[in-house]
Amino acid sequence: MALDDSASSAKPPGRVTSREVAAATGVHQSTVSRALRGDSRISQATREQVEQAARQLGYVPNRSARSLRSRRTGIVGVMVPNIDNAYYPQLLSDINREFAAAGYSMVLIVDPPHRRSDVSRLGSLLDASVDGLLILSATLDSDMPAVLHARGVPIVLGVRSVPGLDVDIMEPDNFSAGRAAAQHVLDLGHSEVAAAMGPEITSTTKHRLLGIQSVLADTLPPERILHGQYSHEAGYAACNRLLRGADVPTAIIAGNDVIAIGIMDAARQLGVVIPDELSVVGFDDIQMASWHSFRLTTVDMGTVAIAEQSARRLVERIQHADGPKRHELFPASLTVRGTTTAPRKESLIVE
Repeated sequence: MALDDSASSAKPPGRVTSREVAAATGVHQSTVSRALRGDSRISQATREQVEQAARQLGYVPNRSARSLRSRRTGIVGVMVPNIDNAYYPQLLSDINREFAAAGYSMVLIVDPPHRRSDVSRLGSLLDASVDGLLILSATLDSDMPAVLHARGVPIVLGVRSVPGLDVDIMEPDNFSAGRAAAQHVLDLGHSEVAAAMGPEITSTTKHRLLGIQSVLADTLPPERILHGQYSHEAGYAACNRLLRGADVPTAIIAGNDVIAIGIMDAARQLGVVIPDELSVVGFDDIQMASWHSFRLTTVDMGTVAIAEQSARRLVERIQHADGPKRHELFPASLTVRGTTTAPRKESLIVE
């Protein structure tokens, strides 16, 4: 009893301690801490019991005390190349939900490609503030993941990969996705196909294009493969260039849905009817793709599964730093909507 009175007098007035939560649930104090962190070793029933007691008692974990004991802050960083692409807010929503369920707060870091080697600006954040980092912005020529890994920062690469790096990677099967998109337009009868892809320095572009080329082979000449940013503007520009050229394609495979929507906007301004005069296929299946204004045929890249597993894997990596690394490929599936059909029979002349 003396111990309880001492603990009670030592804590700030009105502040509920984990010891009180433990007493209310009949478990050890350490079990309370692990349950509220989402430790997988604690059963679901115990976690729910502890969480309910914590809510009823008004218990708020003392983050600074926890940090002193475990050298952890309960904060994780998520790095994205931008927030303009609708794909990333959709991905971040699912990631944040998973981290919150595991007891972590999320800090968003926007890492544009032109700053990809500037690790020094993240120094104070990585040295003291975050327990790990989920990188969604890696490029094939980026040294940031390697530098962070060498510094001992727990990292997971999500969506994109970097070759030769022994870290956890959670990415879609981009090669199979490229094959699915190309096979779809080929099955519809298209032989005049173009590709408006993203930046060449990303693994997503590289592997999707390899998949497309494995199906279309010699029917996709180099002059019909364009590269740009994963943006509406890049799609708009690519469409204008392709439709005003000498050999106008009957179908364009876009590097992602945002590029595809830019292609659709440009085609409509040029008076080109989609899909009767031009078929368009994207990747990602963002929420906008299903809107009636677009009804975009696209390849679902398993975004929700990648988000959930990337977050869970980082939590596991933080808690078990020396466990085996995993490289997981998530299956992709074609979603046919209203932007693809058989090729036009007449030549298309764009003024």
